[in-house]
Amino acid sequence: WLLAGVVALTLGTTAISVGFNFLGRDFYNSIAEKKPDDFDRLLKTYIAAIAGAIPVFVLRDYYQEVLVLKWRGWMTERYVEKYLDKRNFYHIQTGSVIDNPDQRIVDDIASFTSTSLGLTFTLLNAGIDLVSFSGILFGIYKPLVAVLFVYAAGGTVVSAKLGKPLVGLNFTQEAREADFRYGLVRVRENAESIAFYAGEAAERSALVGRLRRTLDNFGDLLVATRNVDFFTSCYRFLIQFLPAAVVAPLFFKGEIEFGVINQSSSAFSHILGDVSLVVYQIERLASFSAVTDRLGQMTEVLDIGAAEMVSAPGEIGKRRITRTPVVRPPLVEGLDYELPKRGSVLVMGPSGAGKTSLLRAVAGLWEQGDGEATTSTAASIAENNGMYFVPQRPYLVLGTLRQQLLYPTWGCPPEPSDDELRAALDRVNLGYLLTRGANNNGAGAGDDVGENVGLDATGDWASILSLGEQQRLAFARLLLTAPPVALLDEATSALDGDNEAKMYRLLRELPDTAYVSVGHRASLLGFHDEVLRLGGDASW
Repeated sequence: WLLAGVVALTLGTTAISVGFNFLGRDFYNSIAEKKPDDFDRLLKTYIAAIAGAIPVFVLRDYYQEVLVLKWRGWMTERYVEKYLDKRNFYHIQTGSVIDNPDQRIVDDIASFTSTSLGLTFTLLNAGIDLVSFSGILFGIYKPLVAVLFVYAAGGTVVSAKLGKPLVGLNFTQEAREADFRYGLVRVRENAESIAFYAGEAAERSALVGRLRRTLDNFGDLLVATRNVDFFTSCYRFLIQFLPAAVVAPLFFKGEIEFGVINQSSSAFSHILGDVSLVVYQIERLASFSAVTDRLGQMTEVLDIGAAEMVSAPGEIGKRRITRTPVVRPPLVEGLDYELPKRGSVLVMGPSGAGKTSLLRAVAGLWEQGDGEATTSTAASIAENNGMYFVPQRPYLVLGTLRQQLLYPTWGCPPEPSDDELRAALDRVNLGYLLTRGANNNGAGAGDDVGENVGLDATGDWASILSLGEQQRLAFARLLLTAPPVALLDEATSALDGDNEAKMYRLLRELPDTAYVSVGHRASLLGFHDEVLRLGGDASW
């Protein structure tokens, strides 16, 4: 109904424009013929017509923007869904398949929906205008119609040639603006590390370099736009007197009234605008083409998707990997290992031996190489085949302390009670977070931290908590989730010996969880049933 309403309002605006065309003719005739009574009557009619027309034009634009808003929301949700499906976001990031997917989802979709709908209704309005005003112009003076189409055709050819560089320049500008913005985001996200390194000069140099590349391309874009504007300005100015120059001789001969000159100019301008869309919209079309190309690239990448892990019947936790290389030679070769239910294995070896790579392959993050990793469990931890991965630096979301504990299974039944959440924090020695609140000043319960305390305390927890606290919070998540299989990648590297031992004792107490750990410390040996040592030369 919204689309139908916009179309109806568009038809209404065209009808109003046609009415104004004839009203203008009569109005100027009353002036030329010095008829004050007609002038007064037509002036009042003009004012009343304007008052009635304004709501139609305003509502057309308003509902068109509402339509854009709804389409943008729907389209963005579809892209976000595809972006997060089958770990597409991970493969795009690690494979550098396309640049700045976030910018494409936020800015490019907004631009695409707004411009495409705008152009669609512009074309619709142009078609209706063309039919309506062509009859008027044809009735006034037939040769004027021929002059109009020749003028528009020539203008279209020239503007298309001048505007061709704008497409590539707009595409590059979108990418460089996004790169510069991403550089600033990286500084914000890694503020502490940069400050420790005293890396301000290096960051400034990198950001200024990105800024200069952005501005250099924008300068080229300005030059190309200037060249187009030179032509379009001349094109626009010429039409102000061209129709009058063609029909004025008819007025001098007494064949037409003075008001017809104004009517022909108005009709000429309407039709010329309809058939000169390329001339008038060349910059908008160039930007739209660049945005469409960027979204098209992303659509192709998202449609390819990622390979899914195989689920097969058998004992829980069967993992069989024969080779998982990124490049030759393989990282590990001929490995065939079965992890029993409630079993545990510690993966050790020199740096670069492929320990973390093995976990990535088992978790389904890597697609390179040959081999097989299967799981029979029917459980699904955030659709990850019952496996739960604990990285060295845990991911903390922007939100409440409760959301940190429940991530990534928010709302999945059975959801732990508040008492269970508090108990999990106490078990990993983080109970004080309930009273300290979301501040990073080490405030105790007696400090004034307002209402931002407890499980619903909100903050940037990645900045508030130390790495050791983050790792213990990750273990609290693990205890609450109790997955069939847990994969831990140096998950206690920032913990002291006592806290590390406590975390693994809590893990071993889970009744139905098998786990694989990657680590270097000998202190971990006592918490695992078996040890897998990778040699670094594809041996094990």
